[in-house]
Amino acid sequence: MPAIRALRQVLFLLLLAFGNAALAQQFAGQVVTMIVNYGAGGPTDIEARIVAKHLPKYLQGVSTVIVRNMGGGGGNIGVNALGEASDRDKLSISFFTWDPIDQLLQNPNLRVRYSDLKFIAAFKMTTLLYIRRDTPPGISKPADIAKAPLFKTGSLVPSSHGTVRQRFALDLLGVKYENIAGYKGLADVIMAVRRGDVQLSNISLPSWSVSVKPQLVDTGMAIPLLQYGSLRDEGAAGRSVDLPDVPTFLELYKEIRGKEAMPSGERWEFLQLLTRILDSMYRTVFMPPNAPVAAVAEMRGAMAKLEKDPEFLADYEKVVKGKPRFVLGAEGERIIADLGKVSPAFVSFLRTYIGQ
Repeated sequence: MPAIRALRQVLFLLLLAFGNAALAQQFAGQVVTMIVNYGAGGPTDIEARIVAKHLPKYLQGVSTVIVRNMGGGGGNIGVNALGEASDRDKLSISFFTWDPIDQLLQNPNLRVRYSDLKFIAAFKMTTLLYIRRDTPPGISKPADIAKAPLFKTGSLVPSSHGTVRQRFALDLLGVKYENIAGYKGLADVIMAVRRGDVQLSNISLPSWSVSVKPQLVDTGMAIPLLQYGSLRDEGAAGRSVDLPDVPTFLELYKEIRGKEAMPSGERWEFLQLLTRILDSMYRTVFMPPNAPVAAVAEMRGAMAKLEKDPEFLADYEKVVKGKPRFVLGAEGERIIADLGKVSPAFVSFLRTYIGQ
């Protein structure tokens, strides 16, 4: 009897090993496509290709991850493509710059909900505002913006998270501005700032490091104005470790309005909400709703290993000029779930505000 029990235990361990091996090879022999919801050459695409280059090391039987750019619709074309993936494309993954405002407002161009996608991982990302130095009467430090009689700001579509957060921040600071929305891409906005068509705009950290800082700041044309105030790794809000010399919105607000002053109202509440969601999860990796459970588990495991890959980390930091900060598992799912908790009154306010 002991021999029979021992044999059974050996057989069980063998079956378990074979089962785990099968579960860990969901992608073997399959084509893995990474959908990027913005065009080639932009910051989302550049980061996506770094991930795609290193990810196959952690997917058994995969030699290449194919990047497919599906720009347009404010990023929604790519999101819809992943959310409506056929059975043939159920192993696709994404690398998105997502815009939760589209889901909050039930934008008809967004046909899927982010909560219906299978969350894999995300990247924390700081966003900041910058302004031309020659904005009248002259900007030598961030607080000088309060002296400006009127200036123009550049942004993408009126409902984009970048446009809305930028407007909220400037409204709360009490400055006078005219927003010029509708630029097709961030490169167009940067060019508009260089030409002097607009004086102020916003940018994420990678584009800041690669484009705005060398082209506009290091040349003396512009200065950083503020960062929204990221949630740092230890959980406290404050300056990003990548931007230690750029004041947060709240720091600049108090410098302009007084040390004891505190913003309030719907704009402030919404600015905090969007900053908490977007700075905590700016780039997002999903799989389609019909992705097999085992494939989702393998892809999550691969991303967790990528987080500790020294070659990937070196490549990413060389290009982006900052370390990648991953969001994995329950933390990301909790952020997505927060979208469903926004009150109807808040959504109504946002609709009215964007329409103004």
